[in-house]
Amino acid sequence: MAWANKMFYAFELKNGEFCIVSTDKKQMARWYALDYLKDKPQLTDKGYKAVVSDDYYFTPAFRKKR
Repeated sequence: MAWANKMFYAFELKNGEFCIVSTDKKQMARWYALDYLKDKPQLTDKGYKAVVSDDYYFTPAFRKKR
């Protein structure tokens, strides 16, 4: 049985936006469907990358509307 590590990174860009990079395509699709992300996640060499929507902010436990 093979195990896959699914992790994500959340960081703040210099312009004040929060960006999420994740190896889990399904999780990023869920977050996009729930309008947590501005645009569709783009595939990069580190995983899928997207910017968090202006209506939400990111904390390790949950995302709240501003």
